[in-house]
Amino acid sequence: MKVLVYTRWPVAFWVISESQVSKLRERFPDVDFAHALDEDEALREIESADVALSSRLSAQAVRQAPVLRWVHSTASAVASLPLSELASRGIVLSNSRGVQAITMAEHVMGGLLVLSRRFDLTLAAQRERRWIQNELNGNAWPWALHGKSMTIVGLGTTGTEVARRANAFGMRVTGIRRRTDQLKPAFVDRVLPPDQLDDALRGCDALVIAAPALPETERMIGAGQIALLNRGAIIVNVARGKIVDDGAMIRALESGHLGGAVLDVFDREPLEPSSPLWTLPNVVITPHSSGFRPDHWDDIIDLFSESLRRFQRGEPPLNLVDCSVGY
Repeated sequence: MKVLVYTRWPVAFWVISESQVSKLRERFPDVDFAHALDEDEALREIESADVALSSRLSAQAVRQAPVLRWVHSTASAVASLPLSELASRGIVLSNSRGVQAITMAEHVMGGLLVLSRRFDLTLAAQRERRWIQNELNGNAWPWALHGKSMTIVGLGTTGTEVARRANAFGMRVTGIRRRTDQLKPAFVDRVLPPDQLDDALRGCDALVIAAPALPETERMIGAGQIALLNRGAIIVNVARGKIVDDGAMIRALESGHLGGAVLDVFDREPLEPSSPLWTLPNVVITPHSSGFRPDHWDDIIDLFSESLRRFQRGEPPLNLVDCSVGY
């Protein structure tokens, strides 16, 4: 069996190291692992590959892979893979959903605490050696998460971990997901389908975006949806920038209807220096890093290893993806 390993990406964190590939070779001495470092090498190696461990493959690469039977995405998102080509060939697709869920959930809660407890103001004052106790009032008043309402758009692996932590803070949690027939977690107050999004947003103090990037989720949160949130609400987006209408969000931040935003993803990345988001008050910007942690690749390799063992036994790998829906 031959496995192509190919994770070329402009962000260094998402590129597998040779040491991790060596770990796979040690675990599976009977498997030929080809570690491609560029597109040309990947196109050559995939011609004889049974399996691809990759974050990005072209349709051409899949067409040049006559014996390819399974692709495992090193990411949760699979939009950078040719889903229609894979589906038409009957090639199994799996992903790494869940690997980043806890880290991203902690990122969400950390961002909420920065803005709710006004650490944005106190940290700025600390750098200037200013004691701002009397300035923490009115619109700058710190508030507690306890007793507030959170709506999570996308109650998948990451959204569920966010809900677990929000519940621990005493928040009331509403989740939006397609599969409402699944068992509702005990720490979620209610689960609604996407067509009841407006109901889920009314009276919301914290809106968390954790949904996949799909045609139906593009601009899912626009001016009308933002208007339903409580005045002073905070938006947290750790999913994809295109899910939220940037212009509507910026206008709501400028008007004061939104109390703040924690943004890890953007329409275009890196975020353009000219974007007003850089200088708006109450906005926390992180560089698409909510999933970063030192042991990330250890968990990816462990997940893939277990799936590869299953695949060798003729069993389906973990985390199967439905190419027709994109997750």
